[in-house]
Amino acid sequence: MKSLRPLLYLMMVCFGLTSLAAHPIRALFLTGGGYHDYKKLAPYLTNSFGERVNVQFDTIWDMETLRNTNFAKPYAVLVFDVCFDEVEPALIDSALNAIHSGKPAVMIHCAVHAFRRDPNIKEWENGVGMRSKVHDKYGPFTTVKVDKRSPILSGFPDNWQTPGDELYQTIEFPKTSQALLRARSPRDGREHIVCWTHTYGKGRVFATTLGHDMKTVEDPNYLGLISRGLLWSIDKLDKSGKAEKGYGK
Repeated sequence: MKSLRPLLYLMMVCFGLTSLAAHPIRALFLTGGGYHDYKKLAPYLTNSFGERVNVQFDTIWDMETLRNTNFAKPYAVLVFDVCFDEVEPALIDSALNAIHSGKPAVMIHCAVHAFRRDPNIKEWENGVGMRSKVHDKYGPFTTVKVDKRSPILSGFPDNWQTPGDELYQTIEFPKTSQALLRARSPRDGREHIVCWTHTYGKGRVFATTLGHDMKTVEDPNYLGLISRGLLWSIDKLDKSGKAEKGYGK
């Protein structure tokens, strides 16, 4: 019996520590569309985020799940990494209604340019938090911090450079959005916002136009940025840029 006591004590300690851990964040990762290698990008991103954040993803490769107007109910956050030119307007409305009602969201790269042919594209842009129609030619560019005090940018380099990405041009940036990163176009010298936070109704939105292909997304600085943005969207990022207890890895 004595020989079992250390083992029983160890089991009690382990159980106690486990019971204090937060349940994994359940997230929906919506992906698919043209112009990008999502078959490679999506699993890499979800696995990499899972190494940094206590999160579990359900990955959906189209927008059909949005036919159910309660699609977002099981999830703590919605991640959009999509590039569909058009889908049925009702599906877009379903996504926007979920965010407007308070569901946190993360918008990655072409999600900002998605649904170009939808008659209500303006409202999607309102949900995303920036209006952008075109991008510069693919190539390297450097980002600069706009809001250096933001915990989302904690540990992110002051002058970070992607070896290759698409610089989306900012046409309209509403007052409901807060710029985090900007980049100067190597082509014409104009500056564009490439990362921001936004409030859409009751929903907290983190968005970035960065992330066209693996040249950007394989960078640990990029993965840390999106991970902190996801935590910010669900209000689990502290002021120092760390995950709240139970939500980090």
